[in-house]
Amino acid sequence: MLMKKLLLLLVTLGSLCSCTKDDEQAETIAMRINHFQNTGIGEAAMLTLLVQTGDAIGTETWTKFYSTIEGFDYEPGRVYDVTLKTTPINNPPADGSAISYTLLDITSTQEVPDETLFDIDLKINGENFITSDSGLQLLNQIDLDCNALCDELDTRLVNQDFVVGTFKRGANNALQLVSLQ
Repeated sequence: MLMKKLLLLLVTLGSLCSCTKDDEQAETIAMRINHFQNTGIGEAAMLTLLVQTGDAIGTETWTKFYSTIEGFDYEPGRVYDVTLKTTPINNPPADGSAISYTLLDITSTQEVPDETLFDIDLKINGENFITSDSGLQLLNQIDLDCNALCDELDTRLVNQDFVVGTFKRGANNALQLVSLQ
C-alpha cells in the first residue's frame, strides 16, 4: 500500500513538472507587421517582412524580419498587429534564427490604401533583386510595373550598387514603380 501511494505521488509530481525547458523559456511578444515586404540577404536573396516590436510599435522604424511565423498567412496591403510566442532554438542552423515564432493571435488588421507610397530596396551592395524570368518581378515572386521608368531602372541596376524604388500597389498586388532613389 505504501508503495502504491509513493508511485501515485511520483506520477502526480511528474505530471505537474512535465513542461519542457523550451516551454519555460518561451515568451509572448507583440509585433506589428507592415503592409509590404522588402528585400534582404540571408542565406540567399529573399523577401522579408518589415516589423516593429516593443517600443518601436507605432513609430516610423521598421526592421527586416528574416524568420517565418508559424501559423501566420501574410497578405500584402494590410498592417497586422499580432501576438506571438517566441521559443529559443537549441543548435540553430548556420545563418538561421535562434528563435522560433508562432502566431497566437491577430489582434488587429488595417487595410492600407493602394495609393500609399513605400520604398523597396531593389539592389543592395551589388545584389540585384529584380528578376525577369517571367516578366519584371521582385525575386520571381511579385510582379513589377516600371511604367515610364524601365530604361532608368535598367541603367541604375547596371551602374549603381544601391537602388531603391518607391512604389504603390497596383492590380493583383503588382507593384507600380513611381520613382527611383
